[in-house]
Amino acid sequence: MVAAIIGLAHGLGLQTVAEGIESAAQLAFLRDKGGDAGQGYLFAKALPAAGFEALVLNRHLV
Repeated sequence: MVAAIIGLAHGLGLQTVAEGIESAAQLAFLRDKGGDAGQGYLFAKALPAAGFEALVLNRHLV
């Protein structure tokens, strides 16, 4: 099902974002299926706006 959704999105010229990635195995699965991006506890816990800004600035993501 995941591969079909990713394929449909790519066929429409869209990118995908998988939510709820909590383990390296889930990230590997997403990458194997051709997913474009993901979010979840594997990367960071939910943060208030100020905490997110600090995270981005400290990781030099902007």
